[in-house]
Amino acid sequence: MKTSNSNKCKLSPVALCIVSALGSNLALAQQNDVERRQVAGAQVQSAESTTEKLQKEQEQDLEKVIVVGSSIKGLNVTGALPVSLMDQKDIDAIAATSGADLFAAIPSNGNVNFNGNDVVSGVYASRGDVASINLRSIGTGNTLVLLNGRRLVQHPGSQTENSVPVTTVNMNAIPVMGIRRVEVLHDGAAAIYGSDAVAGVVNSEMRSDFDGYRFDVQYGDAENISRNKLNANMLGGWYLNDQATNITLSMNYYHASEVMASELPYSASSDLRPYLQGSSWEGDTNFRNTSSTTPWGRFVASQRVTGLTTAAGQFHIEPLDGSDANQQCVLANGLCVDSGSVSADQYFDTNGSRTLLPETERANAFMFINHEMDSGTELYGELSYYWAESNSQRAETATLTSAPVTISKDAYWNPLGSGVNRLAGYEIPTEGLDVTMDAYRVVDAGVRKINVVNQTYRLLGGARGSFGNWDWDSAALYSAAKTDDTTYNRTSLSKFQQAVNRQDDSAYNPFCGASCNSQASIDAFLIDVSRVGETALALVDYKLSNANLFSLPAGNVGVAIGTEWRYESFENDYDDRLDGTIAYQDAVTGTLYETDVMGSSGQPDADGSRNVFSAFVELAGPLISPDMAIPLVDKLDFQLAGRYEKYNDVGSVFKPKAVLSWYPVKSLQVRASYAEGFRAPNLEQLHTARTNRVNYPVDYYRCQARVNKGEIDSLSACSGTDSIENIRLGNPDLKPEKDYNYGFGMVYTPAFVDNLTLTADFWRIEQEDLVGIRSYQNIADLDYYYRMNGSSNPNVIRSAATADDIAFFAGSGLEAVGDMMDIYGLFENLDSRTTEGLDLGIYYKLNRTAWGDFDFKLNGAKLLKAYQSVDEESAKLASLGLALDDVGDMIEMDGRPEWQASGTVTWRYDNWGAGMHAKYVGDFYDTSAVHDETGEYWHVSSWNTLSLYGQYSFDEGAMDGMRVRVGVRNLFDREPPLADETYGYDASLHSSEGRYFYVSLQANFF
Repeated sequence: MKTSNSNKCKLSPVALCIVSALGSNLALAQQNDVERRQVAGAQVQSAESTTEKLQKEQEQDLEKVIVVGSSIKGLNVTGALPVSLMDQKDIDAIAATSGADLFAAIPSNGNVNFNGNDVVSGVYASRGDVASINLRSIGTGNTLVLLNGRRLVQHPGSQTENSVPVTTVNMNAIPVMGIRRVEVLHDGAAAIYGSDAVAGVVNSEMRSDFDGYRFDVQYGDAENISRNKLNANMLGGWYLNDQATNITLSMNYYHASEVMASELPYSASSDLRPYLQGSSWEGDTNFRNTSSTTPWGRFVASQRVTGLTTAAGQFHIEPLDGSDANQQCVLANGLCVDSGSVSADQYFDTNGSRTLLPETERANAFMFINHEMDSGTELYGELSYYWAESNSQRAETATLTSAPVTISKDAYWNPLGSGVNRLAGYEIPTEGLDVTMDAYRVVDAGVRKINVVNQTYRLLGGARGSFGNWDWDSAALYSAAKTDDTTYNRTSLSKFQQAVNRQDDSAYNPFCGASCNSQASIDAFLIDVSRVGETALALVDYKLSNANLFSLPAGNVGVAIGTEWRYESFENDYDDRLDGTIAYQDAVTGTLYETDVMGSSGQPDADGSRNVFSAFVELAGPLISPDMAIPLVDKLDFQLAGRYEKYNDVGSVFKPKAVLSWYPVKSLQVRASYAEGFRAPNLEQLHTARTNRVNYPVDYYRCQARVNKGEIDSLSACSGTDSIENIRLGNPDLKPEKDYNYGFGMVYTPAFVDNLTLTADFWRIEQEDLVGIRSYQNIADLDYYYRMNGSSNPNVIRSAATADDIAFFAGSGLEAVGDMMDIYGLFENLDSRTTEGLDLGIYYKLNRTAWGDFDFKLNGAKLLKAYQSVDEESAKLASLGLALDDVGDMIEMDGRPEWQASGTVTWRYDNWGAGMHAKYVGDFYDTSAVHDETGEYWHVSSWNTLSLYGQYSFDEGAMDGMRVRVGVRNLFDREPPLADETYGYDASLHSSEGRYFYVSLQANFF
């Protein structure tokens, strides 16, 4: 085997070598005078058992010291920044079957808003097999995610956080079974790594230089639900060309079955009030999350009909209720007409037909190739492919008040019309009345089926080598991702209106509770609706490093310099019936609407791209060394870095970084850092002309009228029922967000206890010019504030006041207004935020005891401060006692627990092994639920889980090289704590899977 410097770096498993050898900016680990095992099978003694080989491979892979994030190869400066590591033992204990499982185990990771369980959002949201990461709980998109030290392409799709579209790398696209190690840098790192590294960097190092075969199959079942999972994995490695070339291939297949919301008591119903019995929240309307849009419908006649409708012509259909004196049971099908809206006890329970956990099928393949040339230059490459399909369903289609359907007076089933079904005995004009379908759920059309297919591929080629004291590395990368999201069994508004307005009995009848129509009449308006999203990333970089640029009295100072060009793009191609190509024009009124899909707002297509050029420089080295014998300074190291990035769309930035690492004595390290960072606005924020979403705000102006009339005691007793369109406008003039990152920590390795390390790190992130927009609720609240002070909010569009509205406001002392229809907001650089926290770690190894080897890890993350500035407009709302969304003190609010922690314990003894993983998520408050009387938020309790596994490895006979493992996740079957969310729990932090048993079989051939 060749032994050049290039090859030596190739065989090192540490992240420092990855940086210089693979062209990465990330160097999170350094070899501690330990070389990896010899990779050629011929060089391992044949008498050595497979079990011993596996143990040796694992032990040598773990003997590392975590050091500064640096791009300087071979630098003798260690541990200046807080870094945590998840190695193979941790991955085994977590028993992760997806990136979502694995990265959720990082204690400093906050709520995961892209979690693959969202079937409630429409086709314009990010659904399917997708997971995000959120270090420091400061928001998705503030963590830089790398694979083998280089960027990953963004997932084609966004979610909204603080009403702003955010994007993410899909963590599920990283093949868990092919990961050797996950390295997490808990520090602002834009000066070295570039945009997005605000809260830190997560790098997944894939296996390489493998020789042999490994097969692994895992199957598991959840105890309380119909969830089962199958994982099948293969790892293979081959040496060619006299061992100058290595090819390492990992392949993964995963399948998880669908789980319906009806399978668990807390998710089976949208009405969570039964869980509040016996508490001060008993009967609280916040937890009645059933829908006011029902199959009974809400209709508005073009004029009042005495005895049937309200003054404004409003009525609905309902079953016979002898206690309801307002009913007029005059329909031929035995149902009744009642004035006004559907009563709350008839609201529709949408969870009865929803998927809780989608069916997911996933396949990953990752290949790493490296070849050492005779000149010492090494060529390397990556090839990867990810494919996933997700299937789920959501409740039946419902109308939006912003896109009503008018039923003609000539329609066959119109009870107020001119046809055979006209009601007799009422003052209905001879020509009949048109009727507007204001709210209706097409239950007889069936549930909506959702199919999402995600694909990602990645191609990388590079070379590295050295000349003199300089090491160089250069690579080119191209990666693309595609999402095809299709919902079946949707309803076309134009076709639905045609079906309703037929003048014979083949017409669709919306006046029978959606229970009397033929399949032929339903099929006439059913459609499929899709969105195709695509993203791309191209990157070319070149880096040089020299560990001995010049010398100081304490030692050599190293340097790294580099440049990078990257191209990013996105495209969202919405269905023709969503983007305005096929619009809906009401055939009766002539009104034109930009969507032809019932239940979905219109959404124009969007696309955009950017080019980014960057350059960085880094200097690092020792200022004081041990041999200088300076009191109280055993060692003092420094690091200085700066990065310039120029965007063709948002301008240019330069950000510095400074780090000091001080050892008063050998066993104690004190480290401090200051860094400035930035995050460029994502392409959707810049290039989406408008984003339409449907929301249900509380109209506090109408609530105030009820308070004034004595109908309710306080504003907190109100809830939102009618849908409005929240229209958010993109802004090409957005500037990059800025941040200032401070860190101070200590590492203690007591001399009197071998292999024990204690860490404590304080951090503070100050962010400015955050891209923001006021929440739809706060924009609506400002309308309430201004109307109470004699004006109104121009960003809230209301309909004209009807006779019913005038009657509603009578006696309240307030001017009558119509319902809210549209709420407008613009993405702007608005906010500033300060976040502080404390990271704690305990690491201990107990090796070669009479009972085997033990490895203990405990990490905790405490959120000390999370404060978002309160601007002048928000202060107005605070003066009224209204809740402010995502401003002010946010600690323990909406998925920001004060404490999170996780720990692993692993044990090995000869052929036996076991592991344990514990996770703790602290309590917090759910601001979507406000107590009717006290105004307090709902308290979401803390949650903890414990997972265990045991294994045995065979080293002789027919089963030589095989390992059998059995395990259980969530051993004590902890249910997620109750929250005012779609399924009764917060899916961004908690899991509904419950106790889950699994067994795996692994076979190794070296």
